Amino acid sequence: MKWSNGTQSELEVEVPAGATPLQTRFAAPAPPTALHQQEDGSWACWHKGSKVLLGYCQPEWMMGRPLSGPTWHEAQQDTAISRCLNLVDEHGRHYFTELDWNRDRDLRLEYEKKFHFHGHTTEQEAIDCYQEFLRDFGEQEVVW
Repeated sequence: MKWSNGTQSELEVEVPAGATPLQTRFAAPAPPTALHQQEDGSWACWHKGSKVLLGYCQPEWMMGRPLSGPTWHEAQQDTAISRCLNLVDEHGRHYFTELDWNRDRDLRLEYEKKFHFHGHTTEQEAIDCYQEFLRDFGEQEVVW
């Protein structure tokens, strides 16, 4: 089959009458996702740019630290965190409000027993863990 852009298809499929053929690449890269295989072979969900773990999977450096995180007042006093708290979007709205901060902190305390410091043996376990976190926190998956 020859496509409108001049390329030729190696795989021919019958196109039903009245349908417009679409071209796809079977070697297309996977869509961006939070799911990644870690160096030790385990699976976890983390932010691609910074390797900050997402959801209930926590990095080892968080061991011994309170999962609740700082209070709003404590966060305002921390230079690095306060810079983030004062970021605004293109409409001038703050990304974080005190109400949002406290809601997330309360949810972390409520689901404290679900947080863990290990990856998962399989991709599906990591996916299930992250989806459970998203359901519990009422969030949508972040796609990069």
